[in-house]
Amino acid sequence: MNDGFGEEQDLSRIRSDVPGRAPDLSPQQREIRRNLGAIGPEIAAYYLDGIKILHSTDLETAASLLAHIAREIDGGLRDILSSDQARANIQKQLTEEVLTKLGDYSELKERKGHIASILAALGIDDALVFLSTDDVRVNFAIRWINVSTQFHRFAHRHGAWKVPRAREEFEVLWYEFEGILSNLVGSFLDLLSRLDRILAYKEPTSEIRSTLPNLLGSKERRAYFFSKLESPTWLEPLKEDGWFDPDWNPMPQESPDQPGYYYSSRWHALEYVVKVSTHPQCPINILVDIVNAITDESRERIDNGRTDLDTVKIISTLPIDRIEPQHITFMGAALKSSQKYGLMEQEIGQTILPKLLDGGKRKLTLALLSVILEVESVDGRIRPIMNEHWLEEALKKHWETIASVCDVEAAQITLAQIRALDAEDSSVFHFIHPVENDLLHLSRADYAKLIVNFTSSIFQFAQPVSITETIQGLLQESSVIIKRIAVRAITDHYRDLKHLFWEWEGNPLDGIGLETEVSELIQANSHTFNEDEMEQVLQWIESTQY
Repeated sequence: MNDGFGEEQDLSRIRSDVPGRAPDLSPQQREIRRNLGAIGPEIAAYYLDGIKILHSTDLETAASLLAHIAREIDGGLRDILSSDQARANIQKQLTEEVLTKLGDYSELKERKGHIASILAALGIDDALVFLSTDDVRVNFAIRWINVSTQFHRFAHRHGAWKVPRAREEFEVLWYEFEGILSNLVGSFLDLLSRLDRILAYKEPTSEIRSTLPNLLGSKERRAYFFSKLESPTWLEPLKEDGWFDPDWNPMPQESPDQPGYYYSSRWHALEYVVKVSTHPQCPINILVDIVNAITDESRERIDNGRTDLDTVKIISTLPIDRIEPQHITFMGAALKSSQKYGLMEQEIGQTILPKLLDGGKRKLTLALLSVILEVESVDGRIRPIMNEHWLEEALKKHWETIASVCDVEAAQITLAQIRALDAEDSSVFHFIHPVENDLLHLSRADYAKLIVNFTSSIFQFAQPVSITETIQGLLQESSVIIKRIAVRAITDHYRDLKHLFWEWEGNPLDGIGLETEVSELIQANSHTFNEDEMEQVLQWIESTQY
């Protein structure tokens, strides 16, 4: 059967199918075996052994052995394709009138469970359909029931004193069963139909869980299955079965058309986790376990931008007290990835950051700030690892809350970045005139101006007593831009910090690059100067070197 999906392994060549050990299979038999293998290797193995018995000439109990094998295959398929609840519901509807429509009532009344599982496997949830229509499912169900309910007659001894039944007695029934299998696992119930039936289950049975690895053997079927799966009750059993283990995270693949270019493949199972993570009935502990396994710092990182984005989305749905430092570290690595997706940066700026702030998580917020403000050198240009548009938007929108939650510690993070950037290339700050504290008026600011103004805004928002010592230390640094930020902070808190200005050693107007900020301080506060302070300013002006 060609169901439109490629297999990742050739199930027609399992170990027992070795030249000289198995008979030649007809095209139909090869197809049946291949499709049974997609459901379960054990069922496929039973089928192959049945064909071997069928062709054997030295087995005196061949009919009984074939019947046993047919029962195993039949039972296995019914277990996988039907649920206990569906079987129970249908069995209640199997009245004498319905069973008579299906065959000999006296024989079938003892096999209601068997019949109910066949109807459930075929998606017939209303047994009364047999009384009103003769559609294709009804005809196929009658055919399947009539064949499979005869297996028990051959599987058991019919008398210890009698001659064993000949193989030929069961041959006709076996070939009829092959016709059932051909339709059941082939054109009648193809792989996608089987997956659709499974998807309708509120939660997976043990049989379904066992067969899923085979049914989802190709990435195309995994994509189909997990894109359709909606129920959060599947999350825990799928997690127990290893579908969310980090080993499933696809490695980046090199493009065959563009050597040297790598792309990230989708981890379809994790996309299902993203989908159900917002469901009110989603088990939080399972989400946390999944995320913690992916973000485990002891594991070698797989650089997959799609997985990174999905992981960040899941983290964003966790309760605030379940977000951990390793999640923030993971985001830093993801932002540095060459495979990163822009939507991830949006998720961090618009969801993760405000969530930490709303929860008052000061340490985690500071850790995230350190991550999103980090820079890298690309083609000789310094730029933040986070897209400047999303970084600017995040800082503009949340700077005041950041200042409230983190206080001056937020400024210490940006000051560290400013010092590093200044040491690398101080010219990036030359075009900032003046240092401002109003982020909302910035438009498409570059990184240097953004972090300078953000730092100034933090100082402007802070209580003067909490920044006095810090500003005093900044005035002693050699960096011009650092001193300019300090002078701006004194201007914003002049009443409380003016002593730092008047204790200036030397002439502040002689400071190269400080002219703008010092002049603004004087102009903004000159109306408060006493006579001695005014005299001091005049002396500075007269003695200035410019």
